[in-house]
Amino acid sequence: MNLHADELTIELDERTPGTIGLAWTGRSASRSPGAVLHPWFDQLFSYAREKGALVELRFEKLEHFNSSTIAVLIQLINSAQERGLKLSVTYDAQLKWQSLSFDALKRALRPFESGGGGVRFVGV
Repeated sequence: MNLHADELTIELDERTPGTIGLAWTGRSASRSPGAVLHPWFDQLFSYAREKGALVELRFEKLEHFNSSTIAVLIQLINSAQERGLKLSVTYDAQLKWQSLSFDALKRALRPFESGGGGVRFVGV
């Protein structure tokens, strides 16, 4: 159930019990990434909920994502939290663009957090 859309690939990894790993690679530069990401994540989140699994978003090898993708990520994180899913977001803190992007993403999510939220950010 991997996703391939233009230059973006998201590879699903279930080798760790209780975790659905999603490795993002390539580039997410679409003007409307939600058209592809929302339906795919709707299915994935339903699957994760059935399994009671943590969803681990891994961005360390992603080369680029645009502001449209950040907006979709906020929506996806909020959707996962509404479904009661636990999320982990891992990024490469040594890459300046990723560090800045995920710091901004964390700030954007703060107003929506309730009870501490169900998302954990890890800069590696």
